[in-house]
Amino acid sequence: MKITTQNFTFGVILGALLTTSAFASIAERTDEINGVKLESGKVDSIRFYKGTVTKTYPYSIDQVRASVMNFDERCNNEFKSKREFSDKKKDCLFHNDNLVESIVIKDIAHNYTKEENETERFVVARRVYNRGTFSYNEIVKVFEYKNDENQKVVKIDQIMMDDKETKTYTKPLVSKDTAFDSTTGTFVLTQVGPSETKLEYSYNSETTHWILNKEVSVSQVFSSISKSLNDLLEVVEKESSNYSRDIASK
Repeated sequence: MKITTQNFTFGVILGALLTTSAFASIAERTDEINGVKLESGKVDSIRFYKGTVTKTYPYSIDQVRASVMNFDERCNNEFKSKREFSDKKKDCLFHNDNLVESIVIKDIAHNYTKEENETERFVVARRVYNRGTFSYNEIVKVFEYKNDENQKVVKIDQIMMDDKETKTYTKPLVSKDTAFDSTTGTFVLTQVGPSETKLEYSYNSETTHWILNKEVSVSQVFSSISKSLNDLLEVVEKESSNYSRDIASK
């Protein structure tokens, strides 16, 4: 039986549902596929998935950051006709298998308290197609700070919101309709040198979906997460390279 798992690609999604130690205590399956470390565990009817990957790029931290945050330039151009909120004639620069469109909403209500080192916060509405149309809203939070080695660090969190939370920021363009109860992810970019940046990405999700929370589904979900995270690394590589060429030509 083939299991449809919806979109794992970047966008997909950032943060941490559980601390590392808490997740490790319930992880019953672990694997590593094409450099992506994978874990899964289950508590009652909730199954947890986690994927982590690391890569160092020969680009500045500003270039890699711009690449990571280029949300509205990633989609599947074959799904142009399915777009509802973005230009149906526009060609996205970078391919994402399941993504119909991402709408960045920076004009949000500011009735929140900034977290420590937070520099920016905005909403991204996403529509996905995978044998059906799905949608969700994310809150994106950006942080900047120095680590213990005095290296510049940029952390970018994407966290799926329910409709009630989305309404505290903006009038939702889409409603939450996915097979996952929660999804988060975190990019941590560390400036190793003027033209060298280490990227660490962690994806986490929870699901009570009647198929996806079964043990028999874990291997296929692991494979999907691995592919999506490696696709993400490739997109960041391409985008950062483009920024590098643009800078060199000026």
